[in-house]
Amino acid sequence: MTKLFERYKETASRPLGEACSLPFAVYKDSQVAELEAENIFHQQWVFVCATGMLAEVGSYFAFTLAGESVAVVHGKDGHVRAMSNNCSHRGTPLLSTGFGHIEKNIVCPYHAWTYADNGELKGVPFDAAKCVDKQRHELPKYALQEWMGLLFINLSDNPSDLLSSLNKINPYLQHYKMERFTQVYGGASEHWNSNWKLAVENGIESYHLFMVHRETLEVNTPSKKAYYIAGDANWSLTGGEIVEQRSALSRFFSGDTPEPLNHYVLIYLPPGFIGILTYESFDWIAVTPDGPEHCFVHGGGMAEHAPDKSDKASSEFAAAFLQEDKDICELVQSGMGSRHHKGGTLLEVERIVVDFHQYLAKHLFGAQVSPFHESDAAGMFK
Repeated sequence: MTKLFERYKETASRPLGEACSLPFAVYKDSQVAELEAENIFHQQWVFVCATGMLAEVGSYFAFTLAGESVAVVHGKDGHVRAMSNNCSHRGTPLLSTGFGHIEKNIVCPYHAWTYADNGELKGVPFDAAKCVDKQRHELPKYALQEWMGLLFINLSDNPSDLLSSLNKINPYLQHYKMERFTQVYGGASEHWNSNWKLAVENGIESYHLFMVHRETLEVNTPSKKAYYIAGDANWSLTGGEIVEQRSALSRFFSGDTPEPLNHYVLIYLPPGFIGILTYESFDWIAVTPDGPEHCFVHGGGMAEHAPDKSDKASSEFAAAFLQEDKDICELVQSGMGSRHHKGGTLLEVERIVVDFHQYLAKHLFGAQVSPFHESDAAGMFK
């Protein structure tokens, strides 16, 4: 183990009270990026998209996961499958990146090898001698599981049971009645000049809201009203009070809302899913790496009613604070080349960042991590 890996393990393993920022070099180093790709993104459960985005037969979502080209396809038989998006012949990506629709078959754009939507190889041009073993050339399949209308993929040969962990979150969400959220929508899809860990750390903590988002998020969800709910290295929940902007007269006529519904819940599912749940919607961003100093950030959400496309104010608000996040992450990334800092102490308000670091320590180095913690605030939700 290199000295940087040793420092990474030691720092990421620290419990709250001893925790500090990770060594700056782990946000730039190519060997660290390879270690994370192999032990996290190619071994652990990673968010793909909302199940509702693939409701139609023939619909698909193709993306790159830490260098691996993957497609999730709703087949003609009604099953949704995750499979390799590389042709078994010479490795050419088959389906175009993003959401799309397969009319009949999947055809390689290089030599026209043709696959069914379940990954079976159906045809090979100019192979009259039948030298290609079609069964051996089927597209590799990957594990896929659903939780709360969200799809997760696992590229490993022996995936763990995702639901045995995530179903423990369900009691904290009961007041929000998420079964109402049948309308799904896509959001931003961006490429940031930032290591993926910086984007995750920024997305999960509320400490920065009063500074980075002082005229956007801070107005409605101020830093000082944020708190930790429950979590550990497997998943984490934080919350915060939504500041009431209505007048007293408006509240009188519309009535009061049950207390938990005056709060948001941030749901962090490592490695890269960050969701914000309110009574009106469940919105998220998902972060995946693109080498050591860049990442992809994909947005989406679900609600009871489809978004009002004429509501420019809401879309401009969302775009504004996402741009603020991008700008600050890229600024922080520019400082990760410094060799004269060891990383500062993490505060109680950053407990969820400690959970994330311990997730890294657990899956990269097999380190022992802190036990599950539930705060007093959890009682309001359960």
